[in-house]
Amino acid sequence: MPEERETGIPRQGTQGRPAAGSSAPPPAALPAGEGGAVALPARWRDVVAHLHPVFQPIVQMRTARVHGHEALLRGWEAAGFASLAALFQAAADEGALPALEAHIQAAAVAAFLAAGGTAEVRLFLNIHPQAQGQVPPPPQGEQLHLVYETTGTGPVPTRAGRDGGDRRGRVDIAFDRFGVGVADFQRLLASPPSYVKIDRAFISGVDGDQAKRALLGQLIGSAHALGLATIAVGVETSREFYVCRDLGCDHAQGFLLGRPGGSLLAEASEIAESLTRSDRRRPSDARQRLIELIERIAPLPLEAPKAKLLEYFGNLAAPPVVPVVDRAGVPRGLIRERHLKPFVYSRYGTEILRNRAFGNTLKDFVIPCPVCDIGTPLERVIELFAEAADSDGVIIVEGGEYVGFLSSQSLVRLLHEHRLATAVDQNPLTRLPGNNAITAQVEALVADGERDHVLVYLDFDNFKPFNDYFGFRQGDRAILMFSEQLKVQASALGGFAGHIGGDDFFLSCSGLTADRMRERLVAFLGRFRSDAESLYDVETRERGWFEAKDREGRVRRYPLLRVSAVMVQLVAGAARPGLETLVELIAVHKTAAKAAPDNLFLVAG
Repeated sequence: MPEERETGIPRQGTQGRPAAGSSAPPPAALPAGEGGAVALPARWRDVVAHLHPVFQPIVQMRTARVHGHEALLRGWEAAGFASLAALFQAAADEGALPALEAHIQAAAVAAFLAAGGTAEVRLFLNIHPQAQGQVPPPPQGEQLHLVYETTGTGPVPTRAGRDGGDRRGRVDIAFDRFGVGVADFQRLLASPPSYVKIDRAFISGVDGDQAKRALLGQLIGSAHALGLATIAVGVETSREFYVCRDLGCDHAQGFLLGRPGGSLLAEASEIAESLTRSDRRRPSDARQRLIELIERIAPLPLEAPKAKLLEYFGNLAAPPVVPVVDRAGVPRGLIRERHLKPFVYSRYGTEILRNRAFGNTLKDFVIPCPVCDIGTPLERVIELFAEAADSDGVIIVEGGEYVGFLSSQSLVRLLHEHRLATAVDQNPLTRLPGNNAITAQVEALVADGERDHVLVYLDFDNFKPFNDYFGFRQGDRAILMFSEQLKVQASALGGFAGHIGGDDFFLSCSGLTADRMRERLVAFLGRFRSDAESLYDVETRERGWFEAKDREGRVRRYPLLRVSAVMVQLVAGAARPGLETLVELIAVHKTAAKAAPDNLFLVAG
C-alpha cells in the first residue's frame, strides 16, 4: 500500500499524518496570543492548542547538502477535524483564517529557531490561497531565509520578492504543486518565483514510466530556462532519486530523504551521500569539458547599489554581461552592459543611477538566464541554450550555488565539437550512433546497477538475398525505413538506438521490466514487418515469398523481410556480465530468435 503523502502549513484540499515511528517529541503547541495582529476567537484558541509544526528536509541532489526544511502542520485530528482542508475551511467560514494563518506561521518560525535553525538553511512556509499577502514578518532581530510556498491561482505574498526581502531576513517564493494546472505557467511568467516544486504526480514511478520521464524533463528544462531552481516533491525510492537528479533537478524532498519530525536534519543528508557513493556509473565527460570552458566571472550581489554597474563596466576588460547572485550565492540572472547605454549616454543618466530615490539595487536591470548544474549532460546544456531565445549563455551552478558563466561563444564551440564527435561515429546512411557510442552506452548501463535495463540486438532475416535480388537501392530503403522507426521507438522509450553496421542494430532502455519491454518490441517488430511489404511488388506481396540464390548459388524461396531480436535483461541489484560476455550471449541466441514465432528471444543477463 503506498505511503500517504505529507501536508504543509497550511495547504488546501490535501491530507497528511504524523510521521510514523518518529522518536522526536512533538514541538510545543501553537501560541494562542502571539504572532498576528488579529486576535483569535476563543474557540480557535482552543484549536491551536492541539496544533504543532514539524519539519521535513529539502536536500540538494548533487552535493547532499540540506538546502532547507518545510514546515508541516500536525494535530488537526486531536482538534476535532477530519483533515487539514476541513480545518482551514472552517476557519475561513468563521472569519478566523487571517488570525489562524498568522499564529501558524509565527509558531513555525519559533519552532524552527528553537530547533537550531539559522539563515543558512531556508525555512519553507506554506501560505493558504485565501490568506496570501497577510504573511507575518520574521521575529524582530532574527536573520532568517524564508521561502513562502503558494498554491492555486491567488496573488503571491506582497511583502516577498526576488530582491532579497527586508532587513530582518531574506524572502523567496516557491510555486508548489507545479505542473498540475494551466494557471501555473501563466503565473510563472507574470510573477516569477525563485523555486518551482514539481508535483509528486510527476515523480511517483518516473523510473519505470518513459512518458512521465519525458514530461518531467520538460518541466525541469522550462524552469531552468527561466533561471528557476527545481524541487522534486515526494521522492520515495533511490530510483526516483537518480532519475530526478539525472534529468537536472536541483533539490529533492520526500520520505527517502527524511520524514517530518520535530528536529532538523544535519548539514548534509546521509541518505543522499550514500546514494551518491553507491552510484557506480562513470561521471560524464561533460563535467570536465564544462570546467575547461567556464568563465569565472565574479558575480555582483543583488543588493549592490546601481552605481556599482558604472564601476564594473567602466573596466575595459569587463565582459559584456555579469551574473547576479543573492546573499546565498544563488544566481538570480544577469545584467547586460548594453542595457546601461541609455543611462551612460544621457545627460543625467549617471546621476539617476546614483540617486537612491530611484531604487538602489540591481533588481531593475536583472534579466533571466538559463541555469545548468555542472554535472548536466552536455546534450542537455546545448538544448537549454537553444531553447532560450536571445540568450547570452548559461549560468553554471554546483549545489545550487554560482560557479561560472558559459558564454554563447563557448556553447557554439561545444555544439561544433559535439556534432563533429557524433559525425565521426555516425553511420553515414542512417545517421545513427555507431559502435563507439554503442559500446559506451552498454558499459554505462552495466555500471548502473540501481535500475533495470534491457539491451536489444536487432538483425534482419535473409537480408542478403533481398539485397541481391531487388538491388542495393531497395536494400537501403529497407534499412532506412527500419532505422527511422527504431529512432521513434527509442524516443518513446527514453532509450538509445544505434547502428552496428549493415543490417545489425542496437536498442537499449532503462526502467522498464522485461515483460513490458517484450510487449513493446513484439508490437514494433510486427509493425515493421507489415510496413516492409510496401517494398515489394503486388504479386510478391500476395505470394508472400520471393526466389533468390543462397550463398552456395542455389535458388531458394525466402519469406518477406522481417527483423529478429535478442533481448538481454539486466536486473537491478544483480551481478552484471561484462561486455564480452554480453556479445557472446547475443551471438549464441541469434538463431533462437529467428526461429521464435514472434522473432524475439529473451536472455536473463
